Amino acid sequence: MKKLAIVNHNLGSGGAEKLIYDIALELKKRDVNFSVILLTSHNCIYGKKLLEKGVDVIYLSHRWDIYSPKNIFRLIKVLKGYDVIHTHIYSAQLWTAFSSYFLPAKRYITTEHSTNNNRRGKNIFRYLDRWMYSRYDEIVSITDKTESALKEWIGEYKNRNIIQNGINVRYYFGSSPLEREKLGYKKEDVLLCQIARLNRVKKQETTLRALKELPDRYKVLFLGEGEERDSLEKLTKELGLDTRVNFLGYRSDIANILKMVDISLLTSEYEGLPISSLESMLLTPFIGSDVPGISDLVKDSGLLFDFDNHIDLKNKVLELGENKNFYEKIKDSCHEKAKLFSIENTVDRYMRVYEGIE
Repeated sequence: MKKLAIVNHNLGSGGAEKLIYDIALELKKRDVNFSVILLTSHNCIYGKKLLEKGVDVIYLSHRWDIYSPKNIFRLIKVLKGYDVIHTHIYSAQLWTAFSSYFLPAKRYITTEHSTNNNRRGKNIFRYLDRWMYSRYDEIVSITDKTESALKEWIGEYKNRNIIQNGINVRYYFGSSPLEREKLGYKKEDVLLCQIARLNRVKKQETTLRALKELPDRYKVLFLGEGEERDSLEKLTKELGLDTRVNFLGYRSDIANILKMVDISLLTSEYEGLPISSLESMLLTPFIGSDVPGISDLVKDSGLLFDFDNHIDLKNKVLELGENKNFYEKIKDSCHEKAKLFSIENTVDRYMRVYEGIE
């Protein structure tokens, strides 16, 4: 492999974006010749961090025009100098597929991150997706269910591979807990943490309704931003939970917060292989909704609750919060499971795909 381009729409605060960030830092350690190419610099949190760490980051625009066909011509101009091109989220996948018609022969790879999305179920997108994925030499899915869901959507396809997401295990182990007092919490408080975008798919309202049923010493920290923040803050007030819920927005000290809290949650409607869950499980006992992308990861380690059932979630939280021995058992099993998902293992697998030997 001579030169690698990793292409995405941006590097905001999502799970796929965090994965790309961690992969880029691991590639840099290995002296791989690569660049991260992003359709926009808008809201590019991890892109700025990569630049600070000396990674080559190229922005094609400074506006939020990720669905503009102009990206085809921007990509053609930039990608001429690369031998292997690895795309991730849809807009980058789509425009790179178009640009491939106008570029010299290269090796095209894409990663499928989720079991569902807003396009699936609409036939016009089925045909578009079939064509788009056909332009790639290798399609990597992050779980078996992600692969089977894509197969169900576009039909049989060749050159399939499964590479699970990874996290920087050593970084999280080496972090120190944030002091509770800095966020206004007491030692006796039971702190629940949910790391996710504030949008409808993540279903944070389930957490709020469960919290309403829990004793007052149980409190929630939401880490993330999104279009549902206003409605979630409104629901928090309606439920009388103002003093028990903290919307922290985007944080760069997630590891320190995870070492401070007692329990982590993810209440999503669907996922791929959520990076936030791996990070959470490494340091805390974890409760997730029993849905594709979470159930396979959490089974035999953390706890699962019936999706959108706030009473079941409340009961699972109480199981952990009120039973110290059970708490330690689940914490240990989550920790051992998460350790298996190291970023080093993930990059080892991707390097073999880049070289065309896996």
